[in-house]
Amino acid sequence: MIQFKLLGPLQLHVHGKVVDLGPPRQCSLLAALLVDSGRPLTIDTLIDRVWGDSPPVAARDAVYTYVARLRGLLTEATAGTGGPPVQVNRGSGGYMLSTPPDSVDLWHFMDLVDRARAADIDDPDRAAQLAAGLNLWNGSAMTGLDSEWARRLGESLHRLKHEVTADWADAEIRRGNHSLVINRLHTALLEEPLVEGLHERLIRAYFLNGETALALRQFELARRMIADELGADPSPGMRELHSRILRGDLPELDTPVHPTVNVRSDSDGHRAHALTLAVAPDTLPLAPLGFSGRDAELATLTGMLTDDPAPRPVLVTGGAGVGKTALVLQAADCLRDDFPGGLLYADLADEPSTTPEMVLGRLLTALGTPADAMPSGLAERVNLYRARLARRRVLVILDNAATEAQIIPLLPTGSSSTALITSRFALGLTTVRTFVLHELSRTQGLQMLVATVGRARVLPEWEDAGIVADHCSGIPLALRAVACRMTARPHWTFARMLARISDEQRRLELVSYQSLDMRASLDLTFEQLDTTAATLFRELGRQAPSGADFIAPDQPGLSPDELEDAMDRLVDAYLLSEVGRDDTDRALYRMLDIHRIYAKHLGD
Repeated sequence: MIQFKLLGPLQLHVHGKVVDLGPPRQCSLLAALLVDSGRPLTIDTLIDRVWGDSPPVAARDAVYTYVARLRGLLTEATAGTGGPPVQVNRGSGGYMLSTPPDSVDLWHFMDLVDRARAADIDDPDRAAQLAAGLNLWNGSAMTGLDSEWARRLGESLHRLKHEVTADWADAEIRRGNHSLVINRLHTALLEEPLVEGLHERLIRAYFLNGETALALRQFELARRMIADELGADPSPGMRELHSRILRGDLPELDTPVHPTVNVRSDSDGHRAHALTLAVAPDTLPLAPLGFSGRDAELATLTGMLTDDPAPRPVLVTGGAGVGKTALVLQAADCLRDDFPGGLLYADLADEPSTTPEMVLGRLLTALGTPADAMPSGLAERVNLYRARLARRRVLVILDNAATEAQIIPLLPTGSSSTALITSRFALGLTTVRTFVLHELSRTQGLQMLVATVGRARVLPEWEDAGIVADHCSGIPLALRAVACRMTARPHWTFARMLARISDEQRRLELVSYQSLDMRASLDLTFEQLDTTAATLFRELGRQAPSGADFIAPDQPGLSPDELEDAMDRLVDAYLLSEVGRDDTDRALYRMLDIHRIYAKHLGD
C-alpha cells in the first residue's frame, strides 16, 4: 500500500514503512508535484515552488537531477505493491506525477470534506466524514519543507483544518454529542487559541451539556484573550451567544455556508479537486533599483524585527529624500521568510483616498475579505483587521505617515504581526521603536554612484565624484538624480558635473532628474509646517552659513521660548539639526546645503 503524506511532515509510506525521500530540495520538488498530481507543471513553476525568488543559476539542471532521482526512488520503493505505478512523466506541458488519487492524504482529506459539505445538514455520515478527514492530520502541513511556497500552502491548509474542525463540532452538537465536542475543541484551542469560531462552539457545547457556569467562564476567557492579544471585542456572534446563555435561551445552530470545492472530471473519468487555497498576500511595490550604501542600516533594521519573537513596530524617520521607503522595502524583501503570513503595503501620503477607513478597506481586501462582508465603520474595520492579522505572522508597511492619528488604527496588535512605518517627521508614538535614517557619508555616496554610473567612470575621477556626492548633501534622492543624469549623458565627466553643481543657483535643478525630484520632495515637508516655522525656515535660508554651526536668529514678535519651539519643529521635520550648545548654553544648529539653498529660493 502506497501513502504520500503532506498533512504533517512530507513522507512516503510503502506497506507501513517510511521511505527516505532524499535531500530537502528534492522533497520540495516532490511536494510540488504531489499537490498537483495528475496535472503537468512547467519547469518555471517547479523552480518557483522550490526556490522562490532566489533560484540558483543552475536551477533547471537541479530540477532535471531531482526528477531523475525521484523516478528511480519511486520505481524502486513502489515495485511489487500490486497497484498502479507511481511515475514522473514529462510532456509538452511539463512534469506530471501520476499516483492513485487515494494515495495522497491531502487529496483524501479534500475529498472527505467535499462529500461532507455536500451532504444534508442532518446526515449522520457528515460528522464521520469530517472526523475522518481531521484524523489524517499529523501536526502542521508541509513541515520540514524549506520553501516560501510550502510555508504559504501550509498556512492555508492550517486555516482550512480549523474551519473543518468547526464544521465537525456543529455536526456533533446537532447529534447531541456535546462531551465529545468539548474534549476535541480543548485540544484544538491549544494549537490556535485565538480562533473565535472554536471558542464559540466550545461555549455552545458547554451550555447544551448543562454546564452553564463553564460556558460563561469560557466566554470570559475568550473575551480577555481577544482583548489582550487583539485589542478588540468578541465578534457579534459570540456576544449574541453570551446574551442568550445569560437569558437561558437555547442557542440557535447556524447552517454552515462554505464555498464548494471545485470538482472536475479528468480524461479518465476520475473525480479530482481543483485545489484553490489562499496564499499569503504580498502587495509590496518593487524596491527602487540601485539600492546601495546602506548595508549597516539594513542589518540594524532587519535585526530589530527578528531579534524578538514578538517584535514591536518600528518607525523609520528621516529627512526628505533620505531613502526611508527604499530601506523599508529592501528590509521587507529580506524578511519574507520571517513573515510567512504575508507582506502588506499602504501609502499614507495625504490624499482623499488615504483615510484610515479607506486604507483598512484595501488591507482587508488583500487579506481576503469579500466586498459584501466589509464593515462600514472604522471601529469595525479595525477589529476585523486585527483579528485577521492575529491568525497570521504578517509584516505591514505603512509608508509616508504624517501624523500619529493615521497610524494608530493600522497597527497590528498581539505578538504575531508587526509594522514598519516611514515618516519624514519625528512622531510621538510610545508603542513603537524609532530608527532615525541619516544622510549618507561621502563613502556611501560614492558607493551609490558606482552602483548606478559604473566603476569605469567613477574610479578615474574619484575625488571629483566625491565632491559631487558632498554637494548632494548625502541625500540618496539627490545622488540618484545626479547618477541617472550622468548615465543618460555618457559623454559627461564628473569634472563637468562638478563645475555645474558647484553653482548654488543651479544645484536644485541638477539634483532633480525626471521623476527624481528633490525640490518636490522638500515641498511635501515644507507644506506641513505651520506659519511660524515656515517663516523661520525662509529666514534661515538667507542667514544660515554653509557648513557651519549657528544659533537661532532673532525673530521680531517671537519670545525666546517661541523661537526655540519653532526651531524644534524644524528639527522634528529634519530640515535642521541641533548639534550642541555654545558657551552661553544656547542651542547650536546646522543645515544641509540643499535645505539651505531650497529655503533661500523660497524667499526669492
